[in-house]
Amino acid sequence: MNRFEISTLRAYYGALLTDKQNEWIRLHYDEDISLGELASMFSVSRQAVADGIRRGEKTLAELEEKLGSAEREKKVIGLIADAKRALAQGRTEECESLLADAEGVLEE
Repeated sequence: MNRFEISTLRAYYGALLTDKQNEWIRLHYDEDISLGELASMFSVSRQAVADGIRRGEKTLAELEEKLGSAEREKKVIGLIADAKRALAQGRTEECESLLADAEGVLEE
């Protein structure tokens, strides 16, 4: 996973991580604080921070695999963008179909 994906998943599922995992991932990925700096800030070893972040990343990936909230939002945003383009080009039936598809994704 890249930095953006991790930050996105943390926005969805961060509350389900331990407080330390959530904070370490936030600081490391969003604030670009190194593992060594985090270790110093929290008075733990660099390895403890690395392990905590790795476990948090694994948890985030597992939650997304099971729940799919981020992927569902991505699909809906894409369908809405397509619907807007269709509407702007006067293709109202296609727009309605795309919006119905978006509703279907949300109901899954």
